[in-house]
Amino acid sequence: MYTTYYGFNEKPFTLTPNPRFIYLSKNHKEAFAHLLYGINNHYGFIELIGEVGTGKTTVLRTLLGQLNDDNYRSAFIFNPYLTGVELLRSINHEFGLNAEKKYSNELLEELNNFLLKENARGVTVVLVIDEAQNLSPQILEQLRLISNLETENDKLIQIVLAGQPELSALLNLPELRQLNQRIAVRYRLHSMSMDETHSYIRHRMMVAGETGGVSFSRSALKLIHLYSRGLPRLINNLCDRALLVGYGDERRCVTASTVLRAIKELLTVHQGKRLLFVSSGLICVAITCIALTLYASGRKAGTRAMDFFRSIPSPVTATYTSTGTRVPVQTLKSEIAVIDPQKWDKHILLLQQEILSYEQNDVHLLAFNAIADKWRVRPITIFSGKFTVPDMFSRLAAKRNLRVTAFRGTLDEAIRFDVPFLVLTRGSDNVGGYYLAVTSITENSVSISPSLFDSSTISKSDLNAISTGTFYLVWQNYGQIPEIIKLGETRYEISALQRLLQKSGLYSGSIDGTYSTVTAKAVNAFQRSIGISLDETVGELTLAALTKYNTNQKVPSLSAVESTK
Repeated sequence: MYTTYYGFNEKPFTLTPNPRFIYLSKNHKEAFAHLLYGINNHYGFIELIGEVGTGKTTVLRTLLGQLNDDNYRSAFIFNPYLTGVELLRSINHEFGLNAEKKYSNELLEELNNFLLKENARGVTVVLVIDEAQNLSPQILEQLRLISNLETENDKLIQIVLAGQPELSALLNLPELRQLNQRIAVRYRLHSMSMDETHSYIRHRMMVAGETGGVSFSRSALKLIHLYSRGLPRLINNLCDRALLVGYGDERRCVTASTVLRAIKELLTVHQGKRLLFVSSGLICVAITCIALTLYASGRKAGTRAMDFFRSIPSPVTATYTSTGTRVPVQTLKSEIAVIDPQKWDKHILLLQQEILSYEQNDVHLLAFNAIADKWRVRPITIFSGKFTVPDMFSRLAAKRNLRVTAFRGTLDEAIRFDVPFLVLTRGSDNVGGYYLAVTSITENSVSISPSLFDSSTISKSDLNAISTGTFYLVWQNYGQIPEIIKLGETRYEISALQRLLQKSGLYSGSIDGTYSTVTAKAVNAFQRSIGISLDETVGELTLAALTKYNTNQKVPSLSAVESTK
């Protein structure tokens, strides 16, 4: 879309982690140094804490990229929803060991023999567990027992626990005091400063091939930092939307008014999914600094900024853990009407009203079970609480060995992946959008869940009209293929990747488990064939699109026609 218009080679602000775009702020570099220090000194346990979107995954991927195969063996566990035996099997599988044994003591013995051999060779073994705040106390105790595998002088395995601040609270439980006392190195990630935010934006644009086709004004950069609070994920989300808005207006400079419109769109999309929390101090600074700065510079956007913040309703009391303590915050909600009756025909308005008349939890549960049925996994029968997407949806999917990957684009582009997916519909001024499941397609229509107007099908044009362009692909990584693979890397899972590429007709090399130049070129060719950004390290979207070629498994296809009501 806007990439060609602005002269980029690819989108600069994608949410999918890409090592080529890695930008390490001072805080990220310190975190990386702490992790490396703890590993090289064989301290056993290392803790990395950071709020959602602070860049924990970036630091971890940078770390894993530095641990070369000559001196280190590393494993990365990204699905913490496991039992004790499942965890041991996953660890052994990641290290290329026998993971088929039935009992934990047998798996531990296999792991211990491996660790002793690697220690004798002078190799440091590292286990990284992401999203560790979701581990149960029983699993954390299992990890403590794994750390007991040691010689007289050395720890045989270095374990990095990375997670949100809830991880600290979890480790402070009385029953985990033995584990907590063993953590010798701890680091807490913080958000980026204003200057680092500016450098981060500039860095990503340069990596994407920026040639001067677009720029961000000074006031726009300030507003981006205030909105995002220096969190990389929020910066990416807002910058991507601002570029899209600018593209629609045919503007080469992203101004504060462009960013304000992007913020309004994002807040509208996120209504009903979650509340956006901003501290009272930030609101005051935003109103004072942004509005006055823009007004003083003679821009009409100053008035727009004031109007925008005046539209924020009265704050409500809540709590938010930003540094491990509870602090008062204000709830920032947008009062933006998405539906304009002058622009939408009556049919679309009725369709929209039909969706919004449903209970949101019911819609999301029905959508989940429709996709669960396609994948032949157990449905949800009883659920209490708020069924959010993607948070709760992803957690429940992970328990069923399913992956959920965000995708921004058109409906046809989402269909091209040929796996069941969710589509986010437009909301109203008071209600956020709902997620519908797309489970099959025909030439001009798609099957959805839940049904609308007593029909389980809807035309592609209608679904396009009510879609926001945000989709979530639901797939399964049968071969446990890693999302990030370095050129020249050799591991068993790469063979699974090569087989899928071979079945796609784009790879004719040998199935040797080595990520060679030929394999990387086949990955790029496949990415071009489905219209996604080139990523030589593979990436989630590529793996999701390759799922349909796993003919050894019963992979649901969108082309399978379903009965309609």
